Amino acid sequence: MSLIGLYPCSNISAPTALSITSATFCSLLAVTAVTGNVLILLAVIIDPNRNLRSPFNFLVANLAAADLIVGCVALPMSVEFYIRESLTEKITLLPRDDVRRVSSFISTTASLFSLAALTVDRFIAITDPLKYKIKLTTKRAAIISFVLWIVSIGFPFLYFKVGYLKYQFVFANTAVVATFSVMCLTYTKVFKSFKKQVKNWDSLHHGRDSDNHLKIRAIKWEKKITKTFIIMLALFISCFLPSLLLIYVISFCGSCNCIFIHWARDLNYILIMANSSMNPFVFAWRLRPYRKAFSKILTSGKVVTKLRSASLQMSQSMNSLSLGPTVSGTYTTNTTSSDSPL
Repeated sequence: MSLIGLYPCSNISAPTALSITSATFCSLLAVTAVTGNVLILLAVIIDPNRNLRSPFNFLVANLAAADLIVGCVALPMSVEFYIRESLTEKITLLPRDDVRRVSSFISTTASLFSLAALTVDRFIAITDPLKYKIKLTTKRAAIISFVLWIVSIGFPFLYFKVGYLKYQFVFANTAVVATFSVMCLTYTKVFKSFKKQVKNWDSLHHGRDSDNHLKIRAIKWEKKITKTFIIMLALFISCFLPSLLLIYVISFCGSCNCIFIHWARDLNYILIMANSSMNPFVFAWRLRPYRKAFSKILTSGKVVTKLRSASLQMSQSMNSLSLGPTVSGTYTTNTTSSDSPL
């Protein structure tokens, strides 16, 4: 029996213990997502060691921005929802629940597409290293990021037409499957390319000139970044594959117990949100430039001074703009009773 678009347990309240547990997990994920992704953004923007200004790190910052929205908007609003759910027998959906849903879809879509873009970046860097810097410039990285955000913002508004559960099913079978396919196919080709280049790389060790030394360092760095993204791929699979299966359970299991359905609903959501809090810590663990940048940001008073200076300059700019002419300018929802309360 197909339940796509219908939540079979909309009239049965979730167990209080489940709502409290989900609120607790979302709180922890919000703290880790905000902390880690703010550090990533500061590391790239401030660049205290002057070694993170590159198109690759620009895409990393784009991923961090998407994951930061999860930590700042989607997860705190989810905590409020679960607390509200635990205090009432039957949850009533409010307009802010639509804001929470759309923000989580936008940020998750942007995060997925950013991972796909970074995967393609790794593919070009490994398979065609000589032309990598020509093919991926900062301008092109900015254009990719702009297009990525336009699609990520526009696509989730389909939710208002088809409803939460139908859109969630579409999201799982398009954005998630597409990103998974791109990452797996790309890394398969990357491994094949590694095997072909091993013999050429080994020959570099026989030379002692400075050019060979620089090539060896560059190769080791690219390998380390690629291995980092393989770990991120593993985390992506561990979060999104179970989530995908749970979406199918909710959509097709008409005979499942409602307590099980509520657990599947919350676990599916938490797994998706969890992926956004993991990526910064993978960078900190695997890549020394990020570790050094984080350390300097957290311990250096100069960074605080830079932030205050930037804030003061922005304030002065806003004051100067306020001297000029100003221009001042409904939000409706269409939530059906058959929608999931999450």
